Amino acid sequence: MIKIMLVDDSQVILSLIKEIINTDVIFETEVIDFIDANLAKVQFLGIKPDIVITDIEMPGLDGLQLIDYIRSVDTTTILAMSGSNLKDNCTETILYCAKTIGADYGILKDDIAEKLSSLVTEIITTQLC
Repeated sequence: MIKIMLVDDSQVILSLIKEIINTDVIFETEVIDFIDANLAKVQFLGIKPDIVITDIEMPGLDGLQLIDYIRSVDTTTILAMSGSNLKDNCTETILYCAKTIGADYGILKDDIAEKLSSLVTEIITTQLC
């Protein structure tokens, strides 16, 4: 079973991603979701996920800080997500920053519905099998 840690401050996004993974990913997965990145950080080593999917912009501990922490303790595959609406900084730049500090993949939240399941399947087949 592939363990996926999912971190986002939106319950709607958490539910959407869990549904996509549970419905469309052909591998057996267990999705452990967190609405609080601080709690995800604290529980990361105990959970030992195979993949971390994290939002970037969150209150408190943000996704960049979470990615930096994970990279300091482990080599777990990380998929960063962004749906930024900042006028002076595009989502591609935020995802580029996430990759610079250690994310392996990036996805725009606007693309989740059509691209997430194939990306997660690709990660599992190329990184974990």
